[in-house]
Amino acid sequence: MIAELNESNRPQFLAAVRGRPYFGDILPVHLAVFGRSGALMRFYVADGSAAVQLKGRSAVLCGTYDAEETGAFLRMQGVRYVNAGGAAPAGYSPLYALHNLVLAKAAAPPCPDAVRLTLDRAPAPAEVTDFMMRGEDDPGAWDNFYSEFCTKLARGAAEVWAVRREGALVSTAGAYALSPDTAYLAAVETLEALRGQGIGGWLTGLLAADLAARGRRVALSCKKERLNFYHRLGFAAEDTVQRYALDGLPEEK
Repeated sequence: MIAELNESNRPQFLAAVRGRPYFGDILPVHLAVFGRSGALMRFYVADGSAAVQLKGRSAVLCGTYDAEETGAFLRMQGVRYVNAGGAAPAGYSPLYALHNLVLAKAAAPPCPDAVRLTLDRAPAPAEVTDFMMRGEDDPGAWDNFYSEFCTKLARGAAEVWAVRREGALVSTAGAYALSPDTAYLAAVETLEALRGQGIGGWLTGLLAADLAARGRRVALSCKKERLNFYHRLGFAAEDTVQRYALDGLPEEK
């Protein structure tokens, strides 16, 4: 049985994600920020022991669940992609593993160009959104990213930094799920023409070290090909989460 989140099953939702890398870093924050409105995200409990988050065409699934029932529910909700800690929901196939990492020892590299690069600890949300959404062909993606970002900022649940090169934003990284105890990093992005120069590593290393110095567990998830990048910044492996796609979908962009 899959039930919409309410006050009686809220403890079951939180129990399903407690202590779980990735799930425990993001879902309690999202629930605290968006759990009452249902505008950007919706939350459910499956079989009394699994937490489910729906956001647009994606879902996050953590705990013990019935694969057939859960798969049917997700398909009915129009979900195309699922990040899950268990078996594939019926009707979905594995895409790739996401590796969950935690900052073990901060190792921020030096600035690669101290003359032209400057750090911006509070870039404008619209400017960050423009940067992150460049090339995006979904007409609603900009509004969704901007709305979620601004709501989290207003609630103290996000902190985003950027790097500027001669005034222009060229790289950004942020804690997009921020609590007093945890910081989950995401959206680490550098302008294509400037990649490989150490800008993203400098920014991410500085942000991670700063968050850790404030007493937070700093975590993130990445594909296998990015592991060496984050290992050099002091991150260590915890476990993996599987990314699933609805059967028949083309390769994810």
